[in-house]
Amino acid sequence: MTTNLTRSEAQSRTQLLEVDSYSVHIDVSNAETDADTYLSRTVVDFSARFVDSTFIDLIADSVPSVLINGESLSPTEVFDGARVTFPVRAGRNSLTIEARARYSTSGEGLHRFTDPADGKTYLYTQYEPTDARRVFANFDQPDLKAEFIFTVTAPAHFQVLSNRAEARTEPADGSAVTHYFEPTLKQSSYITCITAGPYEGATDSWTDPRTGQTVQLGAWTRASLVDHLDAEDIFGVTKAGLDFFTSEFDYPYPWGKYDQIFVPEYNLGAMENPGLVTFTDNLIFRDKVTDANYESRANVILHEMAHMWFGDLVTMKWWDDLWLKESFADFMGGLALAEATRFTDGWVTFALRRKAWAYTQDLYPTTHPIVADIPDVEAAKLNFDGITYAKGASVLKQLVAFVGREAFFAGSRLYFRRFEYGNTELADFLECLAEAAPDRDIANWAAAWLGTSGVSELSLQLTTADGSSGSPDGVSGAAAGSASVAQGGAGIEAEGTSAGSDVPAQSAGRGRLVASSAGARLRSPDAVDDGFDGAAGAAHEAGPGSSGRAAPPRRRSGSEKVTGATITQSDSAEGTALLRPHTIEIATLGRSGRAIVPLDSFRFEFSSESADVEQLIGRSAGVITLLNYNDLDYARVRLDPESTEAAVTSASRITDPLSRALVWSALDNAVRDGLMPVQKYLTAYARSLGKESHAGIMAGLSQTALTCIDQWVADRNFDAAIMGLLGAALDALAAAKAGSDAQLHLANLVLALTSRTARCAAGSSAVAMGRGFASQILAVPVGEEIDRMYAGAHGQAGSAGQVGSADRAGSAGQAGSADRAGSVSQPAEASGGARTGRGAEHSTATLPFRGLINDHALRWNALTALVCLGWADQTDIARENHSDPSSSGRLHAETASAALPLPIVKIRAWEAIREAGALSNDVLSAIIAGFIAPSAMPLIEEYVDEYFDGLLGFWMDNSIEIARRLVLGLYPRWSVDEEAVVEKTDAWLAANDDAPAALRRLVIERRDDLARAIFLKSTQSSRH
Repeated sequence: MTTNLTRSEAQSRTQLLEVDSYSVHIDVSNAETDADTYLSRTVVDFSARFVDSTFIDLIADSVPSVLINGESLSPTEVFDGARVTFPVRAGRNSLTIEARARYSTSGEGLHRFTDPADGKTYLYTQYEPTDARRVFANFDQPDLKAEFIFTVTAPAHFQVLSNRAEARTEPADGSAVTHYFEPTLKQSSYITCITAGPYEGATDSWTDPRTGQTVQLGAWTRASLVDHLDAEDIFGVTKAGLDFFTSEFDYPYPWGKYDQIFVPEYNLGAMENPGLVTFTDNLIFRDKVTDANYESRANVILHEMAHMWFGDLVTMKWWDDLWLKESFADFMGGLALAEATRFTDGWVTFALRRKAWAYTQDLYPTTHPIVADIPDVEAAKLNFDGITYAKGASVLKQLVAFVGREAFFAGSRLYFRRFEYGNTELADFLECLAEAAPDRDIANWAAAWLGTSGVSELSLQLTTADGSSGSPDGVSGAAAGSASVAQGGAGIEAEGTSAGSDVPAQSAGRGRLVASSAGARLRSPDAVDDGFDGAAGAAHEAGPGSSGRAAPPRRRSGSEKVTGATITQSDSAEGTALLRPHTIEIATLGRSGRAIVPLDSFRFEFSSESADVEQLIGRSAGVITLLNYNDLDYARVRLDPESTEAAVTSASRITDPLSRALVWSALDNAVRDGLMPVQKYLTAYARSLGKESHAGIMAGLSQTALTCIDQWVADRNFDAAIMGLLGAALDALAAAKAGSDAQLHLANLVLALTSRTARCAAGSSAVAMGRGFASQILAVPVGEEIDRMYAGAHGQAGSAGQVGSADRAGSAGQAGSADRAGSVSQPAEASGGARTGRGAEHSTATLPFRGLINDHALRWNALTALVCLGWADQTDIARENHSDPSSSGRLHAETASAALPLPIVKIRAWEAIREAGALSNDVLSAIIAGFIAPSAMPLIEEYVDEYFDGLLGFWMDNSIEIARRLVLGLYPRWSVDEEAVVEKTDAWLAANDDAPAALRRLVIERRDDLARAIFLKSTQSSRH
């Protein structure tokens, strides 16, 4: 069975065939039974340019019949499980195939889900890149567009939707109904769609103010979630997006209706099926969320809407040019978010979080140009990554700055008109853009940005009036790159292909593809290393033993004038000389009272290795000089030493959210690259707690901080770091505004940190208070206010279970009963003599605070934290699941159950994971999350070897989505012997150089993450 369609095979079919139409009948009338398969019948009419033999794609359990031009073929001879081979004649042909296709539980093909909340069954399809073949026979490649006519037979109470409006219905056998849909416009197979089930929702309409066209709108979800649908908000964003895109593109919405359906166990955020956009139902908020979640949902809605033009109307010929839709949709979604909705600062989250994804991906040894080389569909599946989405969108933002907004949109409008309902390559778009911007060198720009890999790093050297000068973080303009460290004998290779890498070193345009499986060498961190203050997280002076350290960089007085300024660009890997054209803004940030505000800014263009910035001469140096102000460029910014010091102590005082996000992004990259000590970053982050008000920035910073805790803090510093951060979070939570985003965010941060204290060697007041807060949550029913934070006094049975009476607990209120309370009476001091800070002042207090309303999400997070600590058991989990029988509750229960710190639990979880084919995609991920959850003992160390022994089986025995979850989720970065894991990874790569390239890529990237962690840990001071 050959399931991996190659580019050359697809090109051969394109040269042979032109497809006219598909008539597809799907019978899912047995969906609510235990049947594993359903009937799929396809008639495809097409033309062949010459006599030949070819194949159509189909993954099915069986094929009863195959007819080509009326002639019957033997299914056993022509069907191999993934393809049906048949002869064609020159001219018109008709192929009919009847198959028994399989209901999916992996989110690929036709997914079937039974809602544990009410027992109702739901179906939906998901195809990209080539899973339409799991539902019906088709030529599953993007450039063989055709008209599709769908009919679906389903139980009478099912609502059935497809890309086009329903034309009519007819009764079928039994209680089933057959739904007939209008023919689609010409489109690719991967964006066809069918949904069926007792979905419920709302309808509305939108009228184009320019043309008078009316588009019917629908928003749908499961019956158990419909009360949380929030259709008014969804339709509001939808209408704003349609207004924006039809105006900016000067092209009417082309696909008739616009249904949006939120479906369970979805592998993606959403999919741009024209007329029927599918979304994960995680975007239906059952529990309270911060504004960052609403912004994210709006962004996803607008991203998918942009695809109606970029991707659906005009589609790439092959997956090499996947960016032609995903990069554009990511950029256009962000632009519409900022300009057409209430989220006017939508670019803030993009700058800090979305681009962090791109920067991380671009530093892997597997990085690739935006216009990538995609030889087959397995490679395509993995190229839905940070390069294709976030880097591509960032580069498009730079392109708009380079050519001007009007020229960019003029080129886009020309592109839509010239290639509507067709397929394109990069050259086609560049041609349209060049016509719209004849004074700009589009070809050279594209060669530098689209045909190369890696990220530019920008630094600024300033000389001020008192004669001081400095360069970023005490290093030269050349910046650090991907994780390098070669532990356990894994060495760094020179240019070329390294051991364990299947990515050749080669140039693309004027760039290069990073080759080493370990990546470029990380630099040692700056010698300055602030201490980390216990609970409050405040910086303190170096104590005894700190002599010989470099003095901290000075801070600017605020009155200094710039006498010299030079900007430098380098590439993300050592030894490269790739220069790109940059159009950026540079700003000086200075003090206004206690606030830090932009004093002035200007646009600057350069393409050389370095350039003098004459516009800065004579201006105030301010306290922070910010390159890439307004985030027009795709580049990692290195702050100069004085700006770094100001950022560490005062980032939260920057009034402009986008500037604040960019400064934090620079600090994030510095700590990731070893240019800033991990403890120093955590100090800066702890200072921000309770001061940061932007929900997107809060979410981005906590993600980096938790990565520091989970991966980059040395074991000897772990207790001090996490207890200090937990104390700071508790202090901030106690002071947070009632009902605010910050309060909710901090509550969840406290629970996340509390679960991680399972690894601590000793207790502390912060740990006791975190555990007490988790228990208090479980003592308060859903919908009631959590009105205090509590921690038991030393020597008492702890706070867990003591806060509320058993009759109020609702589910797991007894999680911390006295017989489990032993660890609360442990000494409060953190190991290593870390100070407890202000958290200690609260350790025996009951702290009243208002506005935090309990919900299921908080309760599950609290219970899981207590499970990791050994303060809750399976009885508590079952009780909580009984009170929350939803699909979300089921997944939380699976995670909590697998997180129980008992060897027998881990054995059973591993056995379930090894039988992944019997689990749905989300249940598998939930069990994996619990299996690797923090615990006091290394209970899963024995599974390191089993992981590597089973890697090939993970990939070969499962669909690519399930295999990806296994390979990534189980990679043993959790091992207590990280260097041994790197050695085992290298050994596996060396022994399996013929393994599928997509699998090797995943393993290489996980190895790179672990190598980075080892390096960063090795650089840390032992005085903590």
